[in-house]
Amino acid sequence: MPFLTAFILIGIAATLGQVMFLRELVVLFCGNELTIGIVLASWLLWTGLGGLMAKRIRGNALVYFSLSISILAISLPSCIFLSRVAKAYLHIGEIPSLIKTVSLSFLLLIPYCVPIGAAFTTGCSFFKDFLKKEKKVITYVYLGEAIGASLGGLLFYLFLLPRLQCLQVALLLSLLMICFTMFLTNYIKGCLSLRLLNMFLLFIFLIANLGWKRLELKSRGLEWRPYDVIASKDTIYGHLTFIRHLDQISLYESGLFGFSYPNVAVAEHSVHFALLEHRSPRSVLLIGGGLSGSLNEILKHPSIKRVDYVELDPELIRLGIKLLPKEAVLALNDQRVRVFYMDGRLFVKEKRYKYDVIILNMADPLTAQLNRFYTREFFGEIREILNKDGVFCFGVSSSANIVGLAQTAFLRTIYFTLKGVFSDVIAFPDSTAYFLSSPSKGVLSEDVEILIKRLRERGLNLRYVRDYYLRFDLSPLRIAYFKSILKQRDHPMINTDLRPTCYFYSMVLWGTTHFPKIREGLLKLKDLKLWHLLVFIILITLFVYLLKRYFKDLPIVNAVGVTGFTEISLEILILICFQVFYGYVYHQLVILITAFMLGLALGGLIVQGLSIKRPIIWLICLQAAISIFCLLIIATIFLLYNKAIAQHKFITHIYFPMLLVIAGILGGMQFLCASESYVTLGKGVKETAAILYGTDLIGSAMGAFLTGLILLPILGIPSTLLVLAFFNLLASLLLFSIDQIPGMG
Repeated sequence: MPFLTAFILIGIAATLGQVMFLRELVVLFCGNELTIGIVLASWLLWTGLGGLMAKRIRGNALVYFSLSISILAISLPSCIFLSRVAKAYLHIGEIPSLIKTVSLSFLLLIPYCVPIGAAFTTGCSFFKDFLKKEKKVITYVYLGEAIGASLGGLLFYLFLLPRLQCLQVALLLSLLMICFTMFLTNYIKGCLSLRLLNMFLLFIFLIANLGWKRLELKSRGLEWRPYDVIASKDTIYGHLTFIRHLDQISLYESGLFGFSYPNVAVAEHSVHFALLEHRSPRSVLLIGGGLSGSLNEILKHPSIKRVDYVELDPELIRLGIKLLPKEAVLALNDQRVRVFYMDGRLFVKEKRYKYDVIILNMADPLTAQLNRFYTREFFGEIREILNKDGVFCFGVSSSANIVGLAQTAFLRTIYFTLKGVFSDVIAFPDSTAYFLSSPSKGVLSEDVEILIKRLRERGLNLRYVRDYYLRFDLSPLRIAYFKSILKQRDHPMINTDLRPTCYFYSMVLWGTTHFPKIREGLLKLKDLKLWHLLVFIILITLFVYLLKRYFKDLPIVNAVGVTGFTEISLEILILICFQVFYGYVYHQLVILITAFMLGLALGGLIVQGLSIKRPIIWLICLQAAISIFCLLIIATIFLLYNKAIAQHKFITHIYFPMLLVIAGILGGMQFLCASESYVTLGKGVKETAAILYGTDLIGSAMGAFLTGLILLPILGIPSTLLVLAFFNLLASLLLFSIDQIPGMG
């Protein structure tokens, strides 16, 4: 049936569009997964509002449905192009403020998301007229979209992503939508203007698809202006961009600054503090950043016999060898160096060899992938592969002189997380603060003269780590000031895998760069407790109960909103959990979202196949089931935390997608049972589709925003799941107050 095919196409367009926008905007906003919450919130809010606004449309619904698809075809490649151009507005290397992130996300997604929402409502309207009945109309449309969404995700993951660039996929999808819209206009009498528009768009997209390479190069050039892009490539681990400015080449990984070469000062500081703290380092593990010059610097120490260098993305090394000067990659050919292409944390967890020095040379914990390298659990794994007199070192952003409140809280979290694992911890202040730790007391020294003595004994001819610089950088006065900051009396938060506290402080520093007044308010949120939120949820439920006397259908609307809030929160939490256990999510983002969409389709098929005579009873049971499901996730996550289980990739690869499938099934069944219950109250199909679809997506938008920015970084994963379970339990109890639906009362 062509109309069901149209809904499947909308589902494909929704999933492909969501995945492509997420990938583009994560790069635009410097790879921070917290921005996934903002992007999803923007997506869901505008889609929900589009569905609600379409309720007011009068006239031929098929015309407006076809027009929505045409608008989608125009806006998809246009918005991707605009998101790349916006990079120049944000400036190279700048981490955008919270205001810029939110405003750009909301503005860029309006042209694509509003038509998707409108297509659902108008689709239900014209499909009702086509079937000449109202029963199961919403189920058919919802099921068609869910099936299309699942197919779109699988198509992208299995066929499009490995072979095509993002903009190329967008142009092909736009061409497909225009062709299908021309087919739909055959069912519309008259409407010559829509036919002419589609013919014009067909010509434009044919030309655009033929010249997609030129458009790709142009958009990437605008994205990084005024710098020259010398390489830009999507890999399964992220997006790599090499840019050139004068004689310096810089790498950005998924929008986040990696390194610049040459930068001798950074390269020397990143390794020599650690190596000078050890009496005679022979074996070194370097995690990340080897091409920045760090690997060359390590090999300058005469006692070095073995260096294991771990880099996640092989394509980074291949491009580095091709683009960087020969001296930058010379160390890769040294017989003492062995390169391992794998996740650094997995390497540490599986390694049985012990090292004298381990150097973590990665960016600040601004993302879930990076935060995994600054948690109590990772530090414990590092200690297991360090010799008793070994040294572990890493650097994080700080201030050379005066350290602000938010920066202080961040540094203290790092310090005390490290202090809880290692017997001895010291820190050297500068614009990059270096933390050094050892399993044994008496290994580390803050005496600069000892470091200078070892520097001379080893015959190291360095430019920046040398006697007169060291005496200033590590002067007793500067170290004493830094110690006073780190050892303040108030109890710091500890960064763990399941409670990524560094996320919160990164958010404060990231979001308030240009708005210091917001910083004080955000810092107060760190005192938020679980019971505060539980009380707040009780008050919301009581308020809805009191309003029920004026709006009889409000408990159903509330249940849909709560489920939307929960489903997107579960999606974000499971994505982060996958990141914690597996290491990276850039490529798997598609399959995880597809798993959720597949669950929605299965939920629709289950409802379609059942003869549900009392939908409100099903709705109550499903709402309670979602609550129980959240509690079960807590239990199974702690079970996976068992080292013996978590090491098996097969389990994590099956477990997390399966969680999303189950979440999708429960969410899909709940929405359709809520729709059937709402129709039983005497509501029309168009009104039901607009109100419940809009409520579901607006609830999802709130969930994406609050979970990504507040609940996850402050409460942690287990407590956030408890909040969701409690929220759904109260929504389920509130449904018992309905007394006008058959089966209730």
